[in-house]
Amino acid sequence: MPFGIKGKTKKWEKETKVGQEVSGRIEKCVNSLMADPKFKPQKGRTKKESAIAVCKSSITKAEEFKRQLT
Repeated sequence: MPFGIKGKTKKWEKETKVGQEVSGRIEKCVNSLMADPKFKPQKGRTKKESAIAVCKSSITKAEEFKRQLT
């Protein structure tokens, strides 16, 4: 499931190795946070929206992906 990485297209996420890896990591992270009863959504967002935002931010800012995303 493409999550909409800033500056990248859904096609890039689906068709490139890096895009698939990033999308897979984000999906795994989201599923983990959704299953965590201690994880609380950000004000004004659903739990899933909050989980996606947290995961996208942390994974796409990771140093190993910064180099690959540019």
